[in-house]
Amino acid sequence: MQTRWLFRRLAQTLTGVALLLPLSACGTADNPYDKITDPPLVEARLHTITVVSDSAVSSARIREAGYTPVTLPANYRGAVEIEASIQGVPEAVAAAAQYFKSSRAGAPDVRLLVMPLAAGARSSDETIDETYFRNVLGTGVPPWPLPQPPSDALRVQAWTFVVPDVVEANKVLRANGIPVVQPPVGLTTSYLGDHRTLAIRAPDGTVVQLVQTTAQ
Repeated sequence: MQTRWLFRRLAQTLTGVALLLPLSACGTADNPYDKITDPPLVEARLHTITVVSDSAVSSARIREAGYTPVTLPANYRGAVEIEASIQGVPEAVAAAAQYFKSSRAGAPDVRLLVMPLAAGARSSDETIDETYFRNVLGTGVPPWPLPQPPSDALRVQAWTFVVPDVVEANKVLRANGIPVVQPPVGLTTSYLGDHRTLAIRAPDGTVVQLVQTTAQ
């Protein structure tokens, strides 16, 4: 009797393991960033969080959150065209960007773009997000910078990270199957000065801009 009971318990255990293995394999297969063999691909530091809003009222909310407005000269049209392309917004929206500095040391700046927004904020799997930022960029998932939560009327449009070498980052990213949506380009803006930049996308489709500045 005892022997038969042990055999039944062993069969149940093996069945449970057999059921779990395909699920584990499926989870790994669905997260391509887990397969990066020598992470992180680049060493990145968060510099700016670009938020987009359908109302200029958001400017006051950003100031209330402890950010100080920064007034900058207008950019050349060529620079505006590239920035608009990277951020995925009309040139007029990129040209009218508002910039804010945080009162907290080391905290990222905030850039505000104002334009009409379609309903439906971006979303993605939390585990995939964490693996992407850890293994591709060597960071955590960027924080939401404001007290009020993101919504259909206010959400992240882009993250800007500083990296040591944009050209080298381009090579490493492409070699590991990370699509580059904006190849390396050099430009000068009143915000970042002389710099090189490229763009990729986070798993939810948000723009990730990588920047190499002369001042870094």
